[in-house]
Amino acid sequence: MGKQDSQTSLAADKTVYDFIGRRILDLYIKPGETININELEKFLNVSRSPIRDALIQLEKEGLVVTTPKKGTIVSKINASRVKDERFLRSCIEERVMEEFLEIFQESDIEEMRNAIKAQERAVKLFDAREFLACDDTMHSIPFKVTGHQFCLNTVLNMSGHYSRIRLLSLSDMTTLRQTLEQHMTMIELIIKKDSTSLKTLIHEHITNKESEFQSLLNQYPDLFETEIPTASNAANIWESDFLKQKDFS
Repeated sequence: MGKQDSQTSLAADKTVYDFIGRRILDLYIKPGETININELEKFLNVSRSPIRDALIQLEKEGLVVTTPKKGTIVSKINASRVKDERFLRSCIEERVMEEFLEIFQESDIEEMRNAIKAQERAVKLFDAREFLACDDTMHSIPFKVTGHQFCLNTVLNMSGHYSRIRLLSLSDMTTLRQTLEQHMTMIELIIKKDSTSLKTLIHEHITNKESEFQSLLNQYPDLFETEIPTASNAANIWESDFLKQKDFS
């Protein structure tokens, strides 16, 4: 294989990985759906190799599950995994925020405020996906300012179950507004350098979500892992949007 072919192959691998991963994380695909590799080959117009490589990586991240005779299935949301991913994020973010309070500049606060303004627009449009993207942007600023990009990437790459829970919960207008209010409070506490109250807020914002989780579990039990995954007989999942099919009212 020549250099150009090798670069093309690497680009294809990343494109396929990003596409499948994004469709899963953004809940275009319902947890528990079967991934039809033949269908995906035709849809993306790529060979089986980059698809296989992407699925191997996504399985390591807990986003897909391969079972004997059942094929590859989008993982359902695992309660234990969500709890651990929340714990990981909360622990790291609390420590990063301690460092951030010592060195932040007004420009950093302004950048966080701009992300919140974007979230306000997303609330008006009732766009949970855009709100979550802006949420990640705002939370990423302290990581970048303190030089902990690796920690940020680790948290994001290992939070597939937590991320889907976040999006599912943000499909409720009350949760959207509550989260927005918490972000505004977070800015105020950062400016005051109130580390104690900020730590409490981060715990409330990220970790203390048991009642919310139970409510989602009761409302959408089929999205959560309660048994060995089974294959479904879905239509073309790559053109669907699961989040819009659910009744979140």
